[in-house]
Amino acid sequence: MTTHLALGGPEHVRQAIAGADTAIRLYRSAEDDDRSVGDLFAAHVDLARAHLLLGDLDGTEAMLGFVLGSEPERMSAGIVRRLIALGRELSGPQYGGAAQAAHLRERLQHTAALASPAAHPPELPT
Repeated sequence: MTTHLALGGPEHVRQAIAGADTAIRLYRSAEDDDRSVGDLFAAHVDLARAHLLLGDLDGTEAMLGFVLGSEPERMSAGIVRRLIALGRELSGPQYGGAAQAAHLRERLQHTAALASPAAHPPELPT
């Protein structure tokens, strides 16, 4: 999924959406011992980014619902970095300062700030 998003282009984005949808369905149907919340977070963030790349802010927000509605301390450093990067993408000129993009960016920043200290190492001194 992430590879398709990195390659870009509408066909790869559609393939990323299909892959993320399948991954989420499989994770949710697995036994509790086989479920990985980190993998679920990653699949939802990939799916959100795919919708963002298609210009679908409603889809982006819907796909982030699981992540943003979860306890931030359960998020790994990798998930926090991905949320921050997605927030940066939402500030792009293609969204023209849309209120929905600004609101979603604020939610992403807020969630990242609440994430556990383990997911958010302190900044190095300058």
